[in-house]
Amino acid sequence: MSDLTGELIDGRYQLIRQMATGGMASIYEAVDTRLDRKVAVKIMHSHLAQDEQFVERFIREAKAAAALSHPNIVAVQDQGWNQNGTPAIFLVMEMIEGHTLREYLNEQGRLSVQDGIKFLLPVLSALSAAHKIGIVHRDIKPENILISKEGRIKIADFGLAKGPLLGGTMTAESSVILGSVSYLSPEQVQRGVADSRSDVYSIGITAFEIFTGKKPFEGAEPIQIAYMHVNNRVPKTSTLVNGIPEELYELIYAATSANPDERPRDATIFNEKMSQISHRLNPKENQLSLELDIPIEPMRPKKAPKSLRKKLREITEAIPVPVQRESTAEVAKRKKASKRVRRNRKIALLMAIAVGITGWYVLIGPGSRVVVPSTVGATEAEVTAALTPIGLNSIVVERQFSEDIPEGRVIQSIPEAGGRIDQSGTVKLIVSKGPERFVIQLVRGLTPGVARRLLTAMPLSLQPNSE
Repeated sequence: MSDLTGELIDGRYQLIRQMATGGMASIYEAVDTRLDRKVAVKIMHSHLAQDEQFVERFIREAKAAAALSHPNIVAVQDQGWNQNGTPAIFLVMEMIEGHTLREYLNEQGRLSVQDGIKFLLPVLSALSAAHKIGIVHRDIKPENILISKEGRIKIADFGLAKGPLLGGTMTAESSVILGSVSYLSPEQVQRGVADSRSDVYSIGITAFEIFTGKKPFEGAEPIQIAYMHVNNRVPKTSTLVNGIPEELYELIYAATSANPDERPRDATIFNEKMSQISHRLNPKENQLSLELDIPIEPMRPKKAPKSLRKKLREITEAIPVPVQRESTAEVAKRKKASKRVRRNRKIALLMAIAVGITGWYVLIGPGSRVVVPSTVGATEAEVTAALTPIGLNSIVVERQFSEDIPEGRVIQSIPEAGGRIDQSGTVKLIVSKGPERFVIQLVRGLTPGVARRLLTAMPLSLQPNSE
C-alpha cells in the first residue's frame, strides 16, 4: 500500500507520518482536527479490504478494545471507512508515545526479578479485565506491550481477539500466520482454538523471555518453532539463569505447560499469584493496585443548603459597615491603581483590535479559503459529493490516458489535496481515459518492408524475432 501521509481521513484525521507497517495494516501518527489532539490511525492495506475475513478481523479489533475500559489497554476511539479521497478502512486509537517491550528487551537484555514483575503485573491486570468479560487476546507478545514516556504500560492490538461479543474463532493455519509463533499456545497451533489459558501461556512465554533474555525455543522456520511448542516442554527459567525465586519460576513453569489444565485458569489467578510473590519479595513496599495507579483526588466538601446560604447573606448585608476617611497614603495608592486600570484598558483595547483583525482574516479575508480534499482515484460523482458540502465546484479540464488509474477516475486535481481555494471556487480535474491501446493493422501476407512502414506509423516499437 502506498504511503498516505498528508491525506485527510474521513474529513477529520490528518495523517502526519507513517510510524509502522505490517502484513495487514499501516499505522500513522495523525491529528484529530475536530478535537485538536494526536491520535494513531491504523489503516488496512487496500488489497485486503476486498477480503471479508480480514475486514471482519479488523472491525473485531475495534469492538474488542472498545468493550474494555482499563488504564493498561490502548483505547480505541473511532472506526470507519474513508469516503473522501483514497478508500480505506481505518481504526483510530489513542497515541502512545514511547516504545515496545521488544525494543526495551533488545536494549536492556534480561530484567531483574523486581523490574520484571513490575512489567508483568499491569499486563496481567489488563488481561484479567478482558478475561472477566470473556475476551481472549490471542496475540500477547512483547511487540504488543507498549511503554509510554510517562511509564504507563499498555496492551495493544486486539485484532486476534475473540469472545461472546466478537464472533467465532479462526483456523489453526490462520492463527499461525497472523499470530507470533514463538508465543502461540500448543492448542492454537494444533486446533486453532483459544481460551483464557492460551493468553496465560503467551504471557508465560513473555515472562520467560523477560527473566532469561531468551525465547524457550528457536528455529530457522516458524513451523519448527511451532512443532517444539507442541512436542517439547518449556524448561524452567532456573536452568538458564540464577537468582530467580523458586515460587516465581514454578509459576512461570506452570503457566507454560503444554496441557492447558495445568496452567492458571485465567489472568486473574495468574495476577493474584504474581502479586503475592511480589509482596513476599518486597513486604515493605506499598502494593498499589495497578488497575488504578493514579491517586484519586479527595472529595470536595459539601456546600451548605441554598436556603441557609441565602439567609446568611441577608444577615451579612444587614450589618452596617462603618465609613472611614481615607488617609493620604490610601489616596495615593488608589490613584496609582487607577493608572494601572487605564493601562489594562489600553491592553484590552489592543487585544480586541487583534481579535477583530484575526476574525476578519479567518471569516472574510484570505484565511477564509477552503482546504481542497483528496480526490485522486475518485469518480466524478464522488468528487461532486465531496466538494458540494464545503461549497466548491468541479470541472474536468483534461482527460489523459493512464496505466494506473481506471477510466473515469481522477488522476490529479488543481489545486491538489491540502491546497486552499476561495469559497465557491472551482477545482479543476484531470480524469483518466484508461490505458491507451492501439488497433494493430493486419500485416499478414505483406512484405516485411511494407508491414514495417504500416506499424511504425503508430507510436509502437518493433522487436526482431529471436527465433
